[in-house]
Amino acid sequence: MTLSAEHISSTSHAALELAGERLLLRADHSVYWPAARTLLVADTHFGKAGVFRQQGLGVPRGTTDADLNRLGAALTETGAARLIVLGDFVHAPPSADAPWLARFAAWRERFAAVEMIVTRGNHDRADRLPIDCDIGWHAGSLLEAPFVLRHEPAADARGPVLAGHVHPVVRLGDGSESLRVPVFWRHADGLMLPAFCSFAGGGRVSPRAGDRVFVVGEGEVVEAMTPGGRTRAQ
Repeated sequence: MTLSAEHISSTSHAALELAGERLLLRADHSVYWPAARTLLVADTHFGKAGVFRQQGLGVPRGTTDADLNRLGAALTETGAARLIVLGDFVHAPPSADAPWLARFAAWRERFAAVEMIVTRGNHDRADRLPIDCDIGWHAGSLLEAPFVLRHEPAADARGPVLAGHVHPVVRLGDGSESLRVPVFWRHADGLMLPAFCSFAGGGRVSPRAGDRVFVVGEGEVVEAMTPGGRTRAQ
């Protein structure tokens, strides 16, 4: 999907009603579900930069700390009692001496009062982390009525699916003046979240008529409009 500047309608953090529930789409790439006091994120990919460095690739340091700080701020700001990661919590099974694990353990202790659940994604290949950090691991779909929570998006008769996996992006502008940006995508089967990981690529998506697309910018979420007008939820 390619959008020009006149097809953007700005808000701060966008509110979306889905299946009778109010969801807050936040600029930090998280979704807050107030009625359930639950914060949802997708594709944190902890340890990804370290994996790339082990392969000899020059990648920036500090992404884990930045993402943990952003996640902690989201929990604090929302007052969430529960955190659900919609898969790909880690990028690869970590060794016990992986540097990011100690930092995550300290972070988890800081937010020990928050229940934490991971719905396994394709990168979550280990049965558990090699440290004790109180995470509930769930294979497959997790029904949290009226929603179905899972890693990979798919239609589900039980309700709208909240998922990640794709790292959805759209392109703004044309030619040399274009930019790929992460989005929340409200589509016929539910809601797709952008990757929470700050060191993640993106998969370009093609919304259809009736879908809604929320572009994530610096400190704000803006709802995109198709050339025919603002996209509306079905």
